[in-house]
Amino acid sequence: MPSRKKAKGKGRKAAKEAKAKESQAAVAANDSNRQEESLEVRLRLRVRAQMLGLQISRGSSMECSHGLDDTLPICNEFIETFIPAFLSVSKGSVDDAFEAGHAATALEKFNDVYSSKLESIVSILSAIGTDSFLGEDNGSTRVHAALACHFEELLAVSVRQTQAHINWTKIVELLHCGVDEHTLVKFFRKRIPCHCLDEKYKAVKSVKKMGYCRNVNCSLPGRKVERSKMLCCTGCGDANYCSIGCQRADWKSHRKYCGNIAEEKAAFKKQS
Repeated sequence: MPSRKKAKGKGRKAAKEAKAKESQAAVAANDSNRQEESLEVRLRLRVRAQMLGLQISRGSSMECSHGLDDTLPICNEFIETFIPAFLSVSKGSVDDAFEAGHAATALEKFNDVYSSKLESIVSILSAIGTDSFLGEDNGSTRVHAALACHFEELLAVSVRQTQAHINWTKIVELLHCGVDEHTLVKFFRKRIPCHCLDEKYKAVKSVKKMGYCRNVNCSLPGRKVERSKMLCCTGCGDANYCSIGCQRADWKSHRKYCGNIAEEKAAFKKQS
């Protein structure tokens, strides 16, 4: 007959083994849950991209939603309507492309989006743009950055009324094919709740930010110039140039726009 001491030892050993099995089961369950959540995130991002007629690059890990959680169906439908119309304008100006997008979404069902859900639109576009960047899809990244910037500007002008007009220079620079990685990473990093771009930002923060000369006849390659060296129009504060020569050459085209923006800013400042 086993002694009481040996019986207690066997009991403790059995209890430890049972506890270890429970712990292993819990770890396995957590791993399974994480895998399911990761799969759900990947599927959500892929479905969203497919709905927008875009492809998420194979290089993207898609292990993080970058804040793309529980989005409202009306916001998804809005983006799925706006982007194809925007991309359909291949030969027109940037203004024409945005006008096409707004014309396509000028429906009563989207009134609430324009009045109270633009912040959600910016979040969705920033999440997809971040994933496109991590997947090295430069074209998709630029489009989503420009669209997110546009709706953020629209939010400030029409809803929050914190500025006089939309800064088109900022939008065009994000959309332009020559925009630097520093600018793109900094833009998205400020607009996502995760830390997925932190390491990338450390790698590119020393890259010089490039600007876009407004003069269409600028002789510089791609009309690009280091942003810190650009000259800004003192009349409107929006148009940027690489030199005084380009500013003078563009004045005939810029004059009317400059005057209108200056008046809008003056009226806004007076009302504030």
